[in-house]
Amino acid sequence: MRILGIHDGHGASAAILEDGELVRAYEEERFTRLKADTGFPKRALTALQGEFSSGLRDVDHVAIATVNHDFSLFATKRYPLFSVGDFLEEERRYWIPKLIEGRELDYLEVMKEYVDFSLSHYPLASVRNRGDYEEIRALRRDFTAAFLGVSPDRISFVDHHTCHAHHAYYSSPLRGTDVLVVTIDGAGDGLNATIHTVDGDGRLRSQYRTGLCNLGRIYSFVTLLLGMKPSEHEYKVMGLAAYTKEKYIQAPLEVFRSTYYVDGLEFKARQPIRNHYQFLRARLEGQRFDAIAGALQQYAEELITTWIGNWLRHTGTRRVALSGGVALNVKANMKVAELPEVDDLFVCPGGGNESISIGAAQVAHVERAGPGGLRPMRSAYHNGGFTEAEAQAAFERPALKDDYEVVADGNPDAVAEALDGGNVVAVCVGRSEFGPRALGHRSLIADPRSRAVVRVLNEAIKSRDFWMPFTPSILRERADDYLINPKKLRAPFMTVTFETTELARQHLAAAIHDYDKTIRPQLVEREISPEYYDVIKAFERRTGVGGVLNTSLNIHGKPIVRTPMELIDEVLSNANVNLPYLLIGPRLFRRRAGRS
Repeated sequence: MRILGIHDGHGASAAILEDGELVRAYEEERFTRLKADTGFPKRALTALQGEFSSGLRDVDHVAIATVNHDFSLFATKRYPLFSVGDFLEEERRYWIPKLIEGRELDYLEVMKEYVDFSLSHYPLASVRNRGDYEEIRALRRDFTAAFLGVSPDRISFVDHHTCHAHHAYYSSPLRGTDVLVVTIDGAGDGLNATIHTVDGDGRLRSQYRTGLCNLGRIYSFVTLLLGMKPSEHEYKVMGLAAYTKEKYIQAPLEVFRSTYYVDGLEFKARQPIRNHYQFLRARLEGQRFDAIAGALQQYAEELITTWIGNWLRHTGTRRVALSGGVALNVKANMKVAELPEVDDLFVCPGGGNESISIGAAQVAHVERAGPGGLRPMRSAYHNGGFTEAEAQAAFERPALKDDYEVVADGNPDAVAEALDGGNVVAVCVGRSEFGPRALGHRSLIADPRSRAVVRVLNEAIKSRDFWMPFTPSILRERADDYLINPKKLRAPFMTVTFETTELARQHLAAAIHDYDKTIRPQLVEREISPEYYDVIKAFERRTGVGGVLNTSLNIHGKPIVRTPMELIDEVLSNANVNLPYLLIGPRLFRRRAGRS
């Protein structure tokens, strides 16, 4: 049975399940090169059609994630296209008059210069009532049916958080009734947090659904308040949080605590808040920026661990599967893992909206064949790859052909030698990673012992904020040498943070948080990624270090590259970038002497 899952909102994507196994998961951003692209994932679906002899006409069912999308989502592409200034202008023009002054406003009229129907593949001009979710849903269904060449009867819509919950549980290796399935995000179909348990037949049972866990929204509003882009740069606030001093956070912490709290198994509001951004702005202005970040992170950890801990005690379960955008907060995930009630925790790759296409397909599978055939997501390498012909075309581009020479073919020892020499190596091999984390197939890698390489990566390649830590990829068998992990949690996807050992602080100095010395690792197994494993193993033989520094292969603000051509056009063509080595497929390229 072949099921297609589609997500046409923020972080648009498409995924294919075959007999319960995820075989492809494509993000639209990787094709359009617009980070977290929104709308009908036409390019992703076109790529999927090209991988199957019958296109996608013979899929047994199509499941579309999220029942209700607002018309403005498609008409403006708000999240991927708005700048910080645009979000502030939206606040001034629309949200303050609407939420504080009580004025009835038409969003598309107020923000008319941001409206562009050509941004959407959907025929938006045909919609008669833009506020009618049912009409918009019919447009989404009919357009999808026509594009794929399938009957509309084969298409269904799946609740947003039900998709998150299914991805959390069925993509994980956790099975059985002793699992608490938790979802937390900004918003989706009117909710922002749910709890599910697992029945004896392996199906999820909803236990709690709420729209009062506004943690994700508060994190986004604080991100904007600190001058960064909401729904994209929350991770920067989390990275900054560790640098604050305890004496500074008490005042902002009380502001956050005055909003929402956990009462037993439920979230409750301490006071009515009409406009969250203005509420926070009025109370946090004048506070230190690092104190705001630190207080918010502490509040998030308090809220999440209290709520999950209460549910664990209530249900008697001791294992947790976690998804939703807030599951990208790796520091909070570490605090959940440390709860005495938790024996095991699994956070799936792509916990944000990009993964609900997978969850939608899993829901459809359960409804049609039961849960028994659904298999865990052992690898994240489900995004697009490249052909030998595409690689050869890239090799002919002057930026590669004139400036680089092949020095090795299929030799991980040569890559290890380059790393040991203090060089950064761009890696583009096999299928690319699904989700926001680079896992060694589209990565920049370097010697993790060298603090000097951090400046090179930040200033010459990535243009990252100085406080943001890099992360390591570690051989699975070396985990105990580097991680303090008494519960032996799995860590294949960089979704959980750990405390570090003294050896880690020597071997991986450049790939751990510079202030709190925590680590967000990828544990690499040869069975999952032989190419990447062999490189790290060769580096270990040469240096004794069982890991490498790893960061995503992209320039700041752009999605992770998908093909060698994108590596050349977006990364090598950037005047600030100077990459000494490129590993493209089996070929290792070295910049020619005298080229810069």
